[in-house]
Amino acid sequence: MELKTCCIILPLLCTLTSYAEALDHAAILKSPNELQLECSKYLPSIDVSQNVDCYDRCIGLVGRFWNDSIGRPAQTIARYYQPDTGSQDHITRTDQCLCEKVLTVPRNAYCQRASSGLQCYLDNYGQLLTGTPQFVPVTEIRAAQIFWDCAQMLQISRDRLTQIFKDGYNKTSEGRCLIRCFLVRAGLYSDRQGPNIGRFAVQCEGYTAEYEQAVVSCYDRLKKESLDSCSLATRTMDECIQGNQFSSSDIDGLEKLEVQ
Repeated sequence: MELKTCCIILPLLCTLTSYAEALDHAAILKSPNELQLECSKYLPSIDVSQNVDCYDRCIGLVGRFWNDSIGRPAQTIARYYQPDTGSQDHITRTDQCLCEKVLTVPRNAYCQRASSGLQCYLDNYGQLLTGTPQFVPVTEIRAAQIFWDCAQMLQISRDRLTQIFKDGYNKTSEGRCLIRCFLVRAGLYSDRQGPNIGRFAVQCEGYTAEYEQAVVSCYDRLKKESLDSCSLATRTMDECIQGNQFSSSDIDGLEKLEVQ
């Protein structure tokens, strides 16, 4: 259904090459409406025993912008909103609300903190894009599965996979092609367009203009070196993402999962 809609609006996108580049492979995209629907299938609306609504916490967990150990929404929640235009006041208002309504709540009151945090964004940040799917960060479990899927496609045995990570994935062509496969299947990279900066920003929580410019400059530099596709993808992750001083990349542990 989505492909037909795309064909009606933009017929040129229906060529084989363009369609292949547009594939999201194993990437997960969900809208706020989809997050709500998913949680509604598993949770009662109210935890009667504690008289606390944990619905918002579930939405944050599924959308990967809530973590109980942190106790406040991650800045990546902003991807679900269209900010108020004209100034940066929406950021200041939201931060002030979080300080007053979230940080004052006991740390173990997870559901209450999550609900208060989401309400701060609803009231202050901008318009909630209820029907717009957004990239959901790759978890460690999904990363491990994607790596193993890639290993099977590239005919790399489990023992060899373990050895590749033990020796260093960037030391062999096998390892570099494995990383390229992971990035492509995770929806973070394509050979045609390079790194998807918006998705990497969500994955690595690097959400500043400096972060974006650093990735662009780094990738442009690497393209001039005429690298093969696997080397370019791997060095992009190592030098432009992992080595980006403006992000706190959480991909660092993902590529090592298979050796555990």
